[in-house]
Amino acid sequence: MSAQPSHLIIGAGVFGVSTAYHLIKKYPEASVRLVDRTQYPCPLAASWDWNKVVRADYGDIFYMEKALEAIQLWRDDPLFSRFYYQSGMINIDNTELGKEMLQNYEKLGVKVDAEMASPERFKKMYGSFYDNTDFSEVGEVFVNRDSGWAEATKALTAYTDAAIEAGVKYTAADIDVLTFGTDGECTGVLTKGGENITADRIILATGAGTAKLIADSAPSRGELQVDGRLVAGAVVTGIVNLDPKKGQQYTEIPVTVHSVLPTRGEVMPLTAPLSDQDPYTVKFCRDEAYKNTVKHEASGQEFSSPPNEPGQAQRQPNEALKQRLELVKNGILGEPGKDVKFDEYRVCWDAVTPSQDFIITPHPHSQNLYLATGGSFHGWKFMPTIGRYVVEMLDGTLDPSLAKRWAWDRENEGGAHAHLLPTIELRDL
Repeated sequence: MSAQPSHLIIGAGVFGVSTAYHLIKKYPEASVRLVDRTQYPCPLAASWDWNKVVRADYGDIFYMEKALEAIQLWRDDPLFSRFYYQSGMINIDNTELGKEMLQNYEKLGVKVDAEMASPERFKKMYGSFYDNTDFSEVGEVFVNRDSGWAEATKALTAYTDAAIEAGVKYTAADIDVLTFGTDGECTGVLTKGGENITADRIILATGAGTAKLIADSAPSRGELQVDGRLVAGAVVTGIVNLDPKKGQQYTEIPVTVHSVLPTRGEVMPLTAPLSDQDPYTVKFCRDEAYKNTVKHEASGQEFSSPPNEPGQAQRQPNEALKQRLELVKNGILGEPGKDVKFDEYRVCWDAVTPSQDFIITPHPHSQNLYLATGGSFHGWKFMPTIGRYVVEMLDGTLDPSLAKRWAWDRENEGGAHAHLLPTIELRDL
């Protein structure tokens, strides 16, 4: 028998899988069970995606340092490196953010192949791709050749495989509610299929579904509720399938972030497809977050939650969302972009905190209940390392400054990724 407490992790996205992996690696005899609503990877999770940016380019030096730690594994660890591409990243921006990021690298003593370049010089670096891009309000472009991107779903799947191979048990089950004992402690979960799963420690890595799960589980316990500590937010992405002749140019560009309105969005570079018959799949994303505020009858609260529709209506954005994606495409590609048509859409939900700091903490009002969430649309890149911090939190060895920053109750000052705070109601678009 293992002397280790048993662990039940709800949610097999970045936080859940990384926690499961680091737990089982540190405590091979422990019982670690990972539950999500479908076989992995769950297509509704924020961590499911065609590709994601992997960068340490932050105005917030704390997350720059943490991201540099993760990027080392993306580059060097065989578990992650096969999914990582160092394409470089650029930020077309009309603030001082680029200079702040360069200063942060300098403060950390990190040598980085990055610079500020005038739009004219920048355009010469990348052939004709940016000839029609809107640089009207931009004096300089931030260029970092040391950043890149990763194949998101493939990397998450391989990480989950590795966790299971190491001894984690995976269960596909839709969670109905958390269960509680007579002293208010969390004892486990009840699935919609009627199974009661118990453990010594229950870890919620439930992202955008966190507020609703807690409200459904304990509607009369006000002290347990999320209450604005995180908000379910959505961004809209679109896929364009291009033939090799037109798609080739997308394999040669960096991750492109255009931060100036009305464009405000990004396009990802690509590697060539597996065969000559496959299209080049190019992703555009609008860097603007939306919320869906609903009234929760049982608890009397109002909070944002993904739509209660099949598949959360992720593949059916409204026309206003589609138009916002058009702004991104046309701002980056210019006139030629008007001939590029989206073949597929996705509305991606994540949990966003007021300061975009993660929540990695024991719940102060329910023993045995822990949270590892709040990716805030920038948590994905930390997949190799974030679980180690969750394990330290569970063990009580997390650095006090991190415990304070990622606590349930905290100051919420500053902003690691502030432009993606969900401010617009979907219904108001």
